[in-house]
Amino acid sequence: MTGLPRALRGYLWALYGAGAALVATQAALLLRLPPPLSRGDLAGAALFILLVYLGERMTLQVTPAVNQNMAGALHIATILLFPPPLPLAIALAASLAVETPQTRRPAYKRAFNVCLSTLAVGVTGLVVARLAGPIALGAGQVVAALPALALLLALYYALNSGLLLGVFCLQRRAPPWRVWRDTHRPTALPELALGALGILVAVVWRVDPLLLGLFALPALALHAAVRTAARAVAAEERAAAALAQASADGLTGLLNHRALHDRLDEEIARAARTGRPLALVMIDLDDFRAINNGHGHQIGDAALVAIAAAIRASVRTADIAGRYGGDEFAVILPEADLDEALAVAGRACAAIAAVAIPTRAATVHPAASLGVAALPRHARTRAALIHAADRAAYAAKDAGKNRVRPADDAPPASSLLLTWHS
Repeated sequence: MTGLPRALRGYLWALYGAGAALVATQAALLLRLPPPLSRGDLAGAALFILLVYLGERMTLQVTPAVNQNMAGALHIATILLFPPPLPLAIALAASLAVETPQTRRPAYKRAFNVCLSTLAVGVTGLVVARLAGPIALGAGQVVAALPALALLLALYYALNSGLLLGVFCLQRRAPPWRVWRDTHRPTALPELALGALGILVAVVWRVDPLLLGLFALPALALHAAVRTAARAVAAEERAAAALAQASADGLTGLLNHRALHDRLDEEIARAARTGRPLALVMIDLDDFRAINNGHGHQIGDAALVAIAAAIRASVRTADIAGRYGGDEFAVILPEADLDEALAVAGRACAAIAAVAIPTRAATVHPAASLGVAALPRHARTRAALIHAADRAAYAAKDAGKNRVRPADDAPPASSLLLTWHS
């Protein structure tokens, strides 16, 4: 706890004190409950301690990053079924049973978890009992009980979420609304559903406690189904992340050579199916070997990273940029004709010329020659399209470098040579 921010330590100590004070002030009420507790009440309380304990250990994965346990539903049920301070005693006993064996978890976290459930259940039970009294849930009584049930759900959610929200706000030094949006909004609807389930549990208990057994199989099936779905989603995300990592160039983060070829094959096939145009821009850096030889490979790598960022920023959202190899890049432009591809290539050429890499000796200003080829105007296959764009890039280099050149053709007036100077 010593490594926590000072404000957070104070907040936790305040919660520990409030929890201890609430337990101390309510403990004496157990001996003064009118009428005296029957064996049935004690057996019911013991059963709910077990149920809450199991609910704490049964979690539903709302998102890959957010878990929601089932204890909230049972806390609501205990508040409806038992007079204060029995709901507090049930929550305290179950929390202690859950947290005590967790020796690897820091003591301050275990103490906070115990205080969280104890305060949320204990305060909610006391306030609802004081303002609404015992809530009748018999036949024809539910509509009249709706205001009290709404108060119960709102107060429990405010305490259970709000106390935890305070920890996150102090940890992140962020306003509560922003922290709630990031951490609690995904669980708001599941928590409301659990609250409704808790009301249903209380109704069924008052009809016949044995009917609660009917909840066991659906609850276990729901838990298993959600857990399986969450595992499938997590597996898909891991596979997608692994695929993205395997497809990315390790230095620039753009697609690597193989992935670029795969995407180009996909786009050529799509263009063939739809009849839509497709263009390819090959980017060959000018005199890049001189940068490596004159300033070292670290400066060369920094230049490649900056150039990749410039390319990414200058192309369209739908365009696919990659590092073709060494000092060559390529951009696939779906649904772009030659004129549009030349415009995009012109922006990329200007963006590359604007890159500046400071060194001890001087500032390095890279440049590039770009070639543009369109499908089906200049080629119909992947190899032919790359060859046409590559030859156009070399023609731009022969024409003076730092410029854009379309592939050999009778180009339209708008595809004249374009030159940029830094």
